[in-house]
Amino acid sequence: MIRRLLAAICGIILVGAVVMALLPGSPEARHDLAGITWYTEEYPPYNYEKNGTPAGIAVEILHEVLAGVGTGNAEADIRVVPWSEGYQTVLRTPMTVVFSTARTPERENLFKWAGPLFSSENVLYSLKKRNVTVSSLSDLATLRIGIIRDDIAGADLLSTGVSPEELVVFTDAHEIVSRLESGEIDAWAYAKLPGIEIIRSRGEDPTEYEPVYSFGTREYYFAFNRDVPDELVREFQSGLDRVKGKA
Repeated sequence: MIRRLLAAICGIILVGAVVMALLPGSPEARHDLAGITWYTEEYPPYNYEKNGTPAGIAVEILHEVLAGVGTGNAEADIRVVPWSEGYQTVLRTPMTVVFSTARTPERENLFKWAGPLFSSENVLYSLKKRNVTVSSLSDLATLRIGIIRDDIAGADLLSTGVSPEELVVFTDAHEIVSRLESGEIDAWAYAKLPGIEIIRSRGEDPTEYEPVYSFGTREYYFAFNRDVPDELVREFQSGLDRVKGKA
């Protein structure tokens, strides 16, 4: 009698678990591209916010990919946040992606990757009137340099041997430009084209700034949380390949 009762209870639990798995919004049912949350930052012209709406080249590509794979949600759940916030969130949160993300050996095993999207040069910007020159790596140690927390340009800078204690860390590129203009810092490590676009968006003249050092070029990707199923990453990569093939 007791055995039959226990068996019946187990059967009810099993049926309930199956039903819950099939309900809309359950974790199992949302293992598709439509269930992903996408994090990005102000990084024009690739990704940024315009009139409260995510915009930019990478955002347009994302919409095209999702429309092409038939998710039924080409608009996507895109959240524009400070870079470090998005980066750290995706590191620890299943079914999330951060873009546009430089793919490096140090980051390789932290994410699953789809791309590339584009290539971008990372440089050290300064105001021309400051007459900053970098003729050797030792010159970098004499400068007060602003970086974005978790940004690849900052990592490139650290790879030259500059001590972390010598850097000024921010979460917002606009604040770095403000500090550069006020003279609180001497230079700014950032991507070349996004840097110019951010300077321009502040109403400043980009020709008053110059890159005084190059860290080289990186390729940028969509970086998926490690718990995103491999088949979804492959599906997205195939969709991305089709979109890029039409360009």
